Amino acid sequence: MKITIALLFLVALVGLTRPAAAENKKLVVVVAKGSALTNISRADLKRVFTGDTVNADGKPLVPFNANNNTPERTGFDKAVLGMSPDEVGRYWVDRKVRGQSAAPRSLPSSAHIAKVAAKFPGAISYLPADALTSDIQAVSVDGVAYTDAKYNIVTE
Repeated sequence: MKITIALLFLVALVGLTRPAAAENKKLVVVVAKGSALTNISRADLKRVFTGDTVNADGKPLVPFNANNNTPERTGFDKAVLGMSPDEVGRYWVDRKVRGQSAAPRSLPSSAHIAKVAAKFPGAISYLPADALTSDIQAVSVDGVAYTDAKYNIVTE
């Protein structure tokens, strides 16, 4: 009897001390500071990250992704492309087989994304809001800023 009570107490204690699920972070679409691009439609954002040419200020946008299988990449692909990681993989294999454009380059960290977005002409990417730096600027999506409660591009 004492063992059963002790076991129940232990199970309850473990359940109470389990860490809470991580909160989804807002992902901010970013370009170099001073860029004329301050807003992009979700449709154009999807087009640029699925291999179509999208121009801003007369220059083509060059997309850079977060690494595969990260919360940032999974959340962005789901929110903007409407695809799961497996669907994204199949999409790019299909394009390669057809001789179409390659997938955007993936960068290993938010720090790398911020540096590339700041320095590479036409670069566009995304990163968590807490990774914004002074040499990049946030881009609204469909006129909605990442600070707005309606903004829904988040980590997965």
